[in-house]
Amino acid sequence: MLRSRTIDGCARRILDTTGRHSAAGLVLALAVLAAGAVTGLAQPSGQAGTRPGGFVDVEPHSLGVGDPAPALAIGQWIKGEPIESFVEGRVYAVEFWATWCGPCIAGIPHLSEVQEKHKDHLDIVSVTSADPSNTLEAVTEFVAARDGEMGYRVAFDDLDRTSTSYMQAAGQNGIPCAFVIDKQGRVAWIGHPADPAFEGTIEAIIRDEFDPEAAVRERKLADERRARLEAAQRELHAAWNTGETETAFALADEIVGTDPQLMSSWAWWKFESLMVGVGEPARGQAYAKELMLGPYREDAQMLMRLAYGIADSIGVEGADLDLALDIAERAVALRLGQDSQTLATLAMVRLAREEYDEAVEVMQRAVDVAQTPEMRRHLENELEFYRFDRDMAARQKSRENE
Repeated sequence: MLRSRTIDGCARRILDTTGRHSAAGLVLALAVLAAGAVTGLAQPSGQAGTRPGGFVDVEPHSLGVGDPAPALAIGQWIKGEPIESFVEGRVYAVEFWATWCGPCIAGIPHLSEVQEKHKDHLDIVSVTSADPSNTLEAVTEFVAARDGEMGYRVAFDDLDRTSTSYMQAAGQNGIPCAFVIDKQGRVAWIGHPADPAFEGTIEAIIRDEFDPEAAVRERKLADERRARLEAAQRELHAAWNTGETETAFALADEIVGTDPQLMSSWAWWKFESLMVGVGEPARGQAYAKELMLGPYREDAQMLMRLAYGIADSIGVEGADLDLALDIAERAVALRLGQDSQTLATLAMVRLAREEYDEAVEVMQRAVDVAQTPEMRRHLENELEFYRFDRDMAARQKSRENE
């Protein structure tokens, strides 16, 4: 176990220690968890056993590129006509996601664009499984609120059967994850839907230019790279547990360097470890600035997390709230000021800076653009606390001036 806070641990700490600002703590904690869900490599693997409904786990890595795509076993189709079977000559993409997954939400416009662009040849199915934060009610409400944005089929995998036959069988632990299925019903590609190869593979299949043998070779190389990454992560854990912190940080840099977007959870781990694990906040904040100016300059989700991480360390000597503000404002700008999570983060930074009027104004904007009724309720509750803080500060200032 690493001495630094894990992503899950960080979120629990937010929930436990935000005091009366627990609503924003919940929203931001979920965002932190979501942003860390990009890759399965950084996540603990599950234990074999029996899934809900008596569905037995399958052997990992039993599904790969070139294999026949498993049939979809769906509990409820939330949007779009059901797909009973894969029609020969048509292309399909089966994507796995969740309502709490930030990268999944960020990818919705891209999936809709790909579906619309190739609608004569392609059907995208977005599959989500049940968990305590991803109930049928929550998913239905989420999809209804974004009906105009999600231009593809959405399905609820209540018994985890489709997730098991795809994700677990392919050895995939992180979402979002997409499986492209060719005209013959075979798996043609597996990976993150933001990867250019996702749409590239779809287009090649549509044009009858897809080479399945080359795809198998490329997947083999990808699996070899994955194995090397897993080995590097084992080395990192071993180094950290034996006190070789600099070796662990160097390995984290190496892992992130292979693919900054897919390995973003390791960049976050290094930032958190510098801030808290080894107690070097100045170095941690310098690293945050490096990330903001470098690989994550266009990644609003990561920037939001970094800004929160700095502002949340206000009790730490040397917390750079100017840097937190710069990062938070960039995250908001990247989402065009229309994303409640980044706006709530900016409001939290403003509050940490004791800029009470600005904090209230930004939190109101977050409420106005909340993506779901549940998030809106949480943010409205938090807004009341922000107003209370503003009024208390004003009264205190008035007393001091008397």
